Amino acid sequence: MYSCLKRIVFGVILLLFGTMQAWSFDLPRIKVTMLMEHEGFLMWYAVKQGFDKMVGVDIDLTILDTNGIDLMNRHRQDPSSWNVTCVTSIPLIVGTNQMPLEIVGVANDEANTTGIYTNADSELLKVKGWNEDYPDVYGSPETIKGKTFAIKPLTSGAYMLVKYLEIFDLDYSDIKIVDLAGKESIKALERGEVDAVAIWSPDTYHAENKGFKLVSTADDVEAEIPMMFLVDKEYCEDHEEVISKMLAAYLLAVETQIENPRSLTKDYQKFLRKYSQLEFSKEFCEYDILRHSVMPIETQLKLFERKGAGKSTIQRLESTIASSLMLILYDSHTNDYAMTAKQVKNPRYVTDRYLKQARRILSNLKK
Repeated sequence: MYSCLKRIVFGVILLLFGTMQAWSFDLPRIKVTMLMEHEGFLMWYAVKQGFDKMVGVDIDLTILDTNGIDLMNRHRQDPSSWNVTCVTSIPLIVGTNQMPLEIVGVANDEANTTGIYTNADSELLKVKGWNEDYPDVYGSPETIKGKTFAIKPLTSGAYMLVKYLEIFDLDYSDIKIVDLAGKESIKALERGEVDAVAIWSPDTYHAENKGFKLVSTADDVEAEIPMMFLVDKEYCEDHEEVISKMLAAYLLAVETQIENPRSLTKDYQKFLRKYSQLEFSKEFCEYDILRHSVMPIETQLKLFERKGAGKSTIQRLESTIASSLMLILYDSHTNDYAMTAKQVKNPRYVTDRYLKQARRILSNLKK
């Protein structure tokens, strides 16, 4: 009898497994490429937990340890490289100026996890609160002028440095710039080749581990850094429901963070270990999760809401960033750097229709 029962149970398991395989096979697939950051983790967690299958979509997820401009370039060179990605406002604005893309949602806010770091004995740390409106920010015009900063142009680090300099009535002409990404910039700081770096999580963890000190976060200088979901405009035409389901799956992961953020710590460790080949402490993972602000569906809909002919909150934010942005671009012909905002324009497409459909999907799921 026991043997018979085992065969029945095994048969049921095989049936269920076959059904699940068929279910996954029949689901519409969407190619999503995310950065190896907190928002990339939440999408990875959504796939790991099967939230995508739960709402009726198969997310083909790629995680890359790179930057937003690289993601834009990949799509420009090969439009099939992704259907959806997620970047900050700077590559987003540049990208929407050069390619047909739509902004369909907000992943998180990186303002608390983007910062400027320097050596413990740096002159930059000698003065704090020089501008009384920014009491937690280190530096002064005298200690900043002439210093060398490592940044990656057209990134949130570059934008944050602009806002940092502004509170001292300075700009890029008052400092020296070296074009380096996160890990390489930290190595340059270790070697004494630069005075400070503008980086974001998880590279901030490595900087702190090496004893470098925080000069300012983006939040300290009121530089908002939302991560935006971008969708290929042509893909949007025939895949509105698929995009909405992808957002719904991500928002289920967001709900998990809102309800119990510490429950994500071990999975965040696994995610970072898998894609960085490095070990991150439990304390850092918990700290990083708690510092990343995420938005539930109703909050997002309010941000995207337009009244009459006016702009939505998201559109106003992007317009503010675009109008105040000074980005350093390398000119290979003159072998020099130049400040320019010519490539920076307001996003042409911002829509809440996918979020509205995602809300219906989530509501039906909870009935």
